[in-house]
Amino acid sequence: MKRAYLGPLAILACLSTVTVAHADDSKILTRDVLSNAGAKSLLNAAEAEAKQRGMKVSIAVVDGSGRLLAFTRMDDSQSGTDETAIKKARTAALYHSRGKVLAERVSQNQAFLTTLPGITAVPGSAPVMNGQYLIGAVGVSGATDDLDDAVATDTASAFHP
Repeated sequence: MKRAYLGPLAILACLSTVTVAHADDSKILTRDVLSNAGAKSLLNAAEAEAKQRGMKVSIAVVDGSGRLLAFTRMDDSQSGTDETAIKKARTAALYHSRGKVLAERVSQNQAFLTTLPGITAVPGSAPVMNGQYLIGAVGVSGATDDLDDAVATDTASAFHP
């Protein structure tokens, strides 16, 4: 009779252990991460669109934390566009916002935004989303603000993981 009674107790003990382990899962978030292949896909799409528009620009793709994953400086683009494209992409990732939106906010008496760490509040960057989660960003520099912004925004919004 002890055996019959110990069996259900053992099962109950196992279930409570599983429940406790499952409760600890709430302490960990699982998110999608932009892969190297995804970054290259974004880079290629942005470069193709820039070429189609006759632009000579630098393009940067960063992950969700703002770390550089892919970069290109198109032939005959200005050398100063390198760092600017990276900074634009990093800003979009860190602040989950298009550079154009941040630039508009600065011009609307929210100049305090320019004091935020690592911010480059100018058009030409867009966050890359996977559903509701930011997984990266695209930064484009070297043409007009409107063209840089159009390429970055169109590339980011057309990306499908």
